[in-house]
This record gives sequence, structure tokens and C-alpha cells, in this order.
Amino acid sequence: MNQAKAIEFHFSGGSLVQIETTEPEEIIQMVANQKDGWLQYDDIVINVRNVSYIKVRDLA
Repeated sequence: MNQAKAIEFHFSGGSLVQIETTEPEEIIQMVANQKDGWLQYDDIVINVRNVSYIKVRDLA
């Protein structure tokens, strides 16, 4: 079983969205494959154009 990780999406306006997943590489790959548009994960929809950077960390 994979350990859950937190993925933090930091946006150009200073906002932050955090999701928890056991497959952070898959989520990052989905964002990397889109240069524009929207990404939906569970109940969160992210505009990938406005993402400044992504940070993955272990859940404490």
C-alpha cells in the first residue's frame, strides 16, 4: 500500500489548494500534460494555467 502524500498547488495570485493522494506522480503528470485548461480531481477543479508551482510532501 502506498503512503498518502499531500500535493500543494500554489497559484500566481497567492492561493493554495492541497489534495491528498497515494499517487502524486500521476497527478503531477496530468498537470504537466496540460498547458491550458482545467483539471478535475475528486471535488476540486484546478485551472492549470494559473499554477505557479507544485509541492509534494509527506503527511504528518
